[in-house]
Amino acid sequence: MISFFRERSPAAIFWLIVTCFALHINSLLSPPQIVILPTEGFFYYLLLPLKNADAYFVSLLYVIMIFLLALQLNFMLNSLHMLPKPTHTPALAFILFTALLPSLNIITPALFVSNFFIWILYRASKLYAPPNPKTAIYNFGLLNGLCAILYYPALPFVIIAMLALVIMRSFKPNEWFVLFFGIITPAYFLGGYLFLTGQLHLLPQPQQVFAFIQLPLQPLMIIISLCVVAFATVWGFFSVQNSGGNVLIQVRKSWSVFFAALIFTAPVLFFIKDAFPAALMLVAVPAASYTGYALTVNRNILPVIFFWTLLGLCIYNNWFAH
Repeated sequence: MISFFRERSPAAIFWLIVTCFALHINSLLSPPQIVILPTEGFFYYLLLPLKNADAYFVSLLYVIMIFLLALQLNFMLNSLHMLPKPTHTPALAFILFTALLPSLNIITPALFVSNFFIWILYRASKLYAPPNPKTAIYNFGLLNGLCAILYYPALPFVIIAMLALVIMRSFKPNEWFVLFFGIITPAYFLGGYLFLTGQLHLLPQPQQVFAFIQLPLQPLMIIISLCVVAFATVWGFFSVQNSGGNVLIQVRKSWSVFFAALIFTAPVLFFIKDAFPAALMLVAVPAASYTGYALTVNRNILPVIFFWTLLGLCIYNNWFAH
C-alpha cells in the first residue's frame, strides 16, 4: 500500500483522505475536547469562541485540519525539493503520527500553531537566497516572535530561528539585528497595548510558564507507540544522511534546520507547563518529514513493516486500549 503514496497523483490524494478519515473516525464519533488554557499563551483569547461551537463542527474541524496540515507539510517538502521525487509519504506519516495517541484527539492551540510551524520551516529554508534578504529575515523573525506569544510552548521557535540564520546564511551583523527586531516586534506591540489598556496583569510570570514537569506514567502500549515513532524518525534521519552527498547544498542546509526543529521542540514537553500532550503535534512536523523521506527512498520490506506497525498501533490505541 505504500506504493500508492510514493506517487504524486490523484489516487494518492484519495487514499490520504480515506486514511485520514478512517484513522480519525473516533474523532467524528466522539467530538474532540477543546482544551485551551490562559497559561498556554494568548491564543486562548482567540480560540475561546470555539467553546460554544457545535459538536459536529468541532469534529469535522479537527479532522479537516489534520488533513490540511498533512498536505501543507507534504507540499512544503516537495516544493523545496527535499525529497528525491514528488511523493505523499510525509503526509501519510503525519496522519499516522497524529492518530497514534488518543490523548491527541483534542483541539488545542498547538493544532493551529502547527500551521505556523510548517510555514516557519518553509521560510527558514528560503533564507538561503531570498530576493530581498532583509525583508525575508524580518518577516521570518516576526512570525517566530508571534508564535512565541500566542503559544508559550512555541518559545523554542526563537532558538530555531537563530539557528536557521546561522545554518542558511553567512554571518552579517545587520541581518542579525533585523532578525532580533522582527522577533521582538509582536511582544513590543502587545506590551504597549496591554500597558495602555491597563491589562499588564495578563503577562505571565516566568514561574507560570517554565517548570520541570514530570510527565504522567503512560500505559505500556503508548510507550511502545512512542518508541516506534522515535525509531521511524531516527531511521529517516539516517536515510537523509546517507543520501546527503547527492543533494544540493540548500537541501542539506534545510534538513539541518529540520533537525534543529526536532531537537528543540521535543524538550518543551518537560519544561513548559501544560505542553503535554498537545505539543507533541509540533514534534510530529519534523518527525513526519524524516519518516516520509525514509518511506520514499527505501524500497525494501522496512517501510511496509513500519507502516503496518503504526497502523495497527493507531487502531489498538484508539479502540482497544481503554
